[in-house]
Amino acid sequence: MKIIDEYLNSLYANDKSQEVKDLKEELKGHLVASTNEFIAKGYSKEDAQLEAINQFDDGAEMLKDLHKALNESKKDNERLNKRFINVFRNIFILSLIVGLATLVYSDRLVDKVEYLRYDLRGELYKAGIEDKIDKPETYKKQLESILKDKKFKYIRFVNITLPSEKKPIYRYSDDSNQTKSMAMRGVDIGIPDKNGSSAYLDLGIDYRPVLRVGSFFNGVFYVGVLSLITYIVLLVRYKIKFKKTLIYKKA
Repeated sequence: MKIIDEYLNSLYANDKSQEVKDLKEELKGHLVASTNEFIAKGYSKEDAQLEAINQFDDGAEMLKDLHKALNESKKDNERLNKRFINVFRNIFILSLIVGLATLVYSDRLVDKVEYLRYDLRGELYKAGIEDKIDKPETYKKQLESILKDKKFKYIRFVNITLPSEKKPIYRYSDDSNQTKSMAMRGVDIGIPDKNGSSAYLDLGIDYRPVLRVGSFFNGVFYVGVLSLITYIVLLVRYKIKFKKTLIYKKA
C-alpha cells in the first residue's frame, strides 16, 4: 500500500533506531487493518488508505509521546552503556598503573635479594670477620648478630666452607625451618690460599616475597587484558548500536 508506506516513511525520517522501526511496523498493521475496513464499506483503495491515515492523525499526539518515551529510553540505555564502558576502561587504566608499579617494585626486590650476598660480605669485611674466616669460633656470635639486622631478614641459612674442606666449617639457620622456595646464592670470601682459592659464603634466601609479587603481577596482568578486551568489545558494540544521533521530526 503505497500511500501508507509513504506516510510511514515521512514519520521520524531521521530516526533509524530499531525501536522506531518496530513502532512503524506495528502502526502499519493498524493502518492496513483500518484500510481494509474502509474498503469493505465501499471506499476505493486510495481513499481507504487516506481515510485510515486521517483517522489515525487524531492519535498523532499519542504517537509523539510514545516516540519521545522511546528516545528517552534509548538515551538511558546509551548512558548505561557508557557507564559500563567507562568502568572497564578505568579498570584497565588502574591495572596498567598497578602493573607498572609492581614491575618496578619487583625489580627492586629481585636486586635486593640478589645483592644480599655482597651486602653480607661487605658487613663481614667491616667487622673484620673476613680476615679470620677460617676460625668460626671467633666470630660466631658476631655474625649471628649481623644476620639479625632487618636488611638480612630474608636470609634463612648461611654456610661457610673453606677451599680445603668438603663440609662447612660454619652453619647458621634461623627458626623458620623453611625448606621450599629458597634461592641459593654464594660468593667467595676471605684471603685466597696459595692455590688462589677462597672460602665460600653460601646463602639460602627466602624467595617467597619475589614469587608473591610475581603472582600478584600475573593477576593484575590478566585483569588488565580482560578489561581491555571487554572495553574494546563494548566500545565497538556501542559505536554500532548508537551511531545515529536522535533527531525528533514532526509528522
